[in-house]
Amino acid sequence: MEINCVFAPALDTPDHIVLAEELGYRRAWVYDVPVSYADTGITLGLAAARTTAIRLGVSVFTPHLRHLTMNAALIAHLATVAPGRFDAGVGAGFTSSTYLGRKPARWADLERYVQALRALLAGEQVEWDGTVVSLMHSPASGIRYPLEVPIWMGAHGPKGFATATRLGAGVVTNPTHGDRPVPFDGACQLTYYGTVLEDDEPIDSPRAIEAAGPGASLALHMGQHGPLAGMPEAAGYQAAIDAIDERHRHLELYRGHLIEPNAIDRRFLTGDVIRRGTMTGTATEIAAILRRLEDAGATAVLYQPGGPDIPRELAAFRAAAELRHDLPSTSTENSTENSTDQEVQHA
Repeated sequence: MEINCVFAPALDTPDHIVLAEELGYRRAWVYDVPVSYADTGITLGLAAARTTAIRLGVSVFTPHLRHLTMNAALIAHLATVAPGRFDAGVGAGFTSSTYLGRKPARWADLERYVQALRALLAGEQVEWDGTVVSLMHSPASGIRYPLEVPIWMGAHGPKGFATATRLGAGVVTNPTHGDRPVPFDGACQLTYYGTVLEDDEPIDSPRAIEAAGPGASLALHMGQHGPLAGMPEAAGYQAAIDAIDERHRHLELYRGHLIEPNAIDRRFLTGDVIRRGTMTGTATEIAAILRRLEDAGATAVLYQPGGPDIPRELAAFRAAAELRHDLPSTSTENSTENSTDQEVQHA
């Protein structure tokens, strides 16, 4: 099972990607939310110039934030400066659409979008929004076609998995499927949120709140549709969001999303929210979680470090991942019996 990482990009993320390569992470991806994070292209371009082996990628490009040709051109540039080691994730844009007050793309439209991206990267022309478009880089630009870039789909259910299968793409998803982490036969990365606790550290320590807070805040944002369903913190968070003027509510819902808890998030970040909303634990506990996911068929995890000390989070998680090799294999029978345990369900 690959141990990979993903970042909500900040100005120091290129430094963290260099460290991730040194620590043995196989892939380092970044989220693409231009209104909240450091620029995707600049971040990965700087990282590409300072690394040689780690695969770089974006999780995920969406139809709403840039025109099709702009995303295709950015993919082409990054695939050129990181030859043979760039991956492009594509998703419906649930979060990015909310920022714009729009609905996510439909899966049928997303399938067509990926087909158009691939055609543009092959140097072809496509018809889009009623006009013919193409990537127009001349050889003097340094970017040459065709370019083959692996595509990954952000998918969390049957329609998304079916779309990825038809497209021959991998998927990025959450480990919420019991003893079979994902009902999908292709390559799959399971996102992992949380922090590695010191052996005697409480789960609601100030350090743990800061480090696991971005992932736990995501669980709050999911409300009754996520791992905090039925908890008073989820209900309180929803009430706080509902009290905001509806003209601005879509902005406050995801302010600080996956990079830093906002003021509303912090009111509801408790030890129980971290416990149920992330896969936080000691190094031994996290090793056991990873071993169970691996034995259940997971091919990769995509860990997002959070908080003010990203180097510490990267090193601690990588060390915990190595410990899984010292643990006994979990049988299919045991995994099935425990398929609703927190370590499989809470992500």
